Amino acid sequence: MSTREVVKAGVAVAAVALCLVFAPSSGRSAIIRVPGELPTIQEGVNAASAGDTVLVAPGTYTGPLNRDIDFGGTNLILVSESGAGLTIMDCSRAGRGLLFVNGEDSTSVLDGFTVTGGLHDIGGAVYCKGSSPTMRNCEFSGNQSPGVGGAVACVAASPLIADCVFMGNSSELALEGEGGGLYCSEGAAPSVRRCVFFGNSSDMGGAVSCSDGSAPVVSGCLILENAGDSGGAVACLGTSTLMMERCTLVGNMGVAGCGVYVDGTSTLIGENSIIAFGYKGEAVVCSQPGGAALFSCCDVFGNEDGDWTGCISGQNGVDGNIGKDPLFCYHANPSEWYSLHSDSPCAPESNPNCGGIGALGVGCGPTPVRTTTWGRVKSLYR
Repeated sequence: MSTREVVKAGVAVAAVALCLVFAPSSGRSAIIRVPGELPTIQEGVNAASAGDTVLVAPGTYTGPLNRDIDFGGTNLILVSESGAGLTIMDCSRAGRGLLFVNGEDSTSVLDGFTVTGGLHDIGGAVYCKGSSPTMRNCEFSGNQSPGVGGAVACVAASPLIADCVFMGNSSELALEGEGGGLYCSEGAAPSVRRCVFFGNSSDMGGAVSCSDGSAPVVSGCLILENAGDSGGAVACLGTSTLMMERCTLVGNMGVAGCGVYVDGTSTLIGENSIIAFGYKGEAVVCSQPGGAALFSCCDVFGNEDGDWTGCISGQNGVDGNIGKDPLFCYHANPSEWYSLHSDSPCAPESNPNCGGIGALGVGCGPTPVRTTTWGRVKSLYR
């Protein structure tokens, strides 16, 4: 099973197990059905009042009133009946999927959609400015920005993004594109929980980029096979602070930091996270002077141009940090490739002071012992 199939079928979805029980808190709450009662998503949203639910049937939704969906400041729930795999907003490269720009708060909810084919210079799929909606159980795939935020852009916004998949999104602009999956600026402070970033690309921050005083918290996320010239997975730019908790970064590619790039006076704080098997660059690169990366209870291992090097060279062996093969399950647990063998140095039992490292816990038994011959052993050293 390929990594793409694993991400689509297993690791990511939490997103498929949706709770579709809507118990109105008052007699005034309503459920508006699309297309049963109103033919398009925007018409359903326009008809809703605060606290109402717009319930969307399975299908692929295209056209002007099924993209650039604007809640207009009404705090409502927009949810699919059957989950992201069966409910698709196809923007056909004619605009975004949604925008939250009228002060929507966390009770404005987007739940259980695939948003694809979005194209815009800031936020190919979703644009949040000065708002803090909740986005959960969604897939953002195949969206593009010729500027920043291939999938989602947050400007002075603090959304909650949970149990979502960011796959195959891109933002590139003459070496200045930022955030192939997620872009944060102007003090944005999104909370990103249990998400998967797979195969996204950008000039800076293949999966996630933050700048201009932003302070995102990224926790429990898998960040896999993304690419960026500076920061294959993550870029922290211009006085930003990114907190990365219990994340697993594997197979990302970047010349200036296959895992992380930090510049200006920005800081990345990494806790209980894994950065492994990256391509082209060192695991972490900090521009000097200024950029800093501070790690505790992290495992940095197997990155092509170096692990505990450069600005993090003195941190291995300190504050619970290690540089050992994390021993992922891979085929031993096809539904969770990046869970851990029970004898992994990142498993809680191996690291009692840290309580486990990475986004996923133990998912299979001890590493199997493979028999070999003396001839094979000698051949490794020729």
